[in-house]
Amino acid sequence: MSKINMGNFFEDFSIGQKIVHPLPRTISEGDVSLYIAFTGSRFALHSSDIVAKEMGYKNRPIDDTLMFHLTFGKSVQDISLNAIANLGYAEIAFPFPVFIGDTVSMASTVIGLKENSN
Repeated sequence: MSKINMGNFFEDFSIGQKIVHPLPRTISEGDVSLYIAFTGSRFALHSSDIVAKEMGYKNRPIDDTLMFHLTFGKSVQDISLNAIANLGYAEIAFPFPVFIGDTVSMASTVIGLKENSN
């Protein structure tokens, strides 16, 4: 069985290149429950529908850090599978709250390249 994408190498990247990561992901209650269990996060906004509604949300949004981890995981196949890259992140944005049941898509933009002696 072969992979859908064999991954990129350093030479495949260019400054300004936008990489749209395949396979959108639907956020589940399980994702949120495991995240809270593993991290111990207890931010009221992300833990309580009551608090979230008092703050003007329809229900509790997921934690931005969980969203970051889900995004990072989706980028590995396209960015660091073969490139053996030390990835840096800048200008990360979560412009809209994400809720359980939402389906999200991810994209990355190459903002710098630096080849080392290895």
